[in-house]
Amino acid sequence: MKITCIIDNRAGFKSNLYAEHGFSLLVEHDDKTIMVDTGKTPLVMRHNLDVLGITTVEEVLISHGHNDHTGGLAALLDSKINIHPNETKFYMHPQALTPKYAVEDDEKRYIGFPETVDPETLNREWVTENTSLGKDTWIFNQVEYQCGFEPIPPYLRVEVGGKLLPDKFEDEINLVMKTDEGLMVFSGCAHKGIVNILYSVKEYFQDEIYAVIGGSHLMNAPPQRIENTVEAIKKLNPGVIAMGHCTGFEALCHFKREFGDKFIPLASDVGFQL
Repeated sequence: MKITCIIDNRAGFKSNLYAEHGFSLLVEHDDKTIMVDTGKTPLVMRHNLDVLGITTVEEVLISHGHNDHTGGLAALLDSKINIHPNETKFYMHPQALTPKYAVEDDEKRYIGFPETVDPETLNREWVTENTSLGKDTWIFNQVEYQCGFEPIPPYLRVEVGGKLLPDKFEDEINLVMKTDEGLMVFSGCAHKGIVNILYSVKEYFQDEIYAVIGGSHLMNAPPQRIENTVEAIKKLNPGVIAMGHCTGFEALCHFKREFGDKFIPLASDVGFQL
């Protein structure tokens, strides 16, 4: 299995790929490609796919509706970038299309699904429950609250009936793959909490966690939450921890100190085999 970080907040000094505040990951396994999220802008998605020589994306999982995960979607509808755009299947929760905002100091900023993309033009499949994609691959969204230290930031809102309500991220979905070593869990932002997600996956599949890959939304988190998260993941004893995007620099450093060679900091162009 080959995993390539297409877009992240950071890129290596020697990389020709662009970075932006966004996330996109490509999983290649058994002659199949699954992309998790599309970054923030079509420009960066087009450039990075071109540099990497990726011309076909078969399936795309949209982890949630925020624009730093959906904004590059238009690039995948361009046949000059993605050879067969009409055949690319998009998996998402219906509420990913609900208008989303960041509300701070009584000012609201739109951070939702790109308004330039008509969802009706997508070859999409709605996902509202745990769903098998075949070949030991699942979309997982039935996250239970397993701990009390992963609150959703109150500034993240959704517009419902003209009112801006706290976003409960009912649209958040994750990719899970079963392997001989255990479960691989791919998260976009983990707004519901990376610990909640991992322990819910472990409980649902009754298997051990082998790898956790993606964002963990620990950027600007209090030190105690970062410490609690690290300790909870240590109890799971995964073989691989690859974090980036919204994880934040302080948490990335903490993961590296605690997990050593098991930890891979994600960046645009980082790739590895599992």
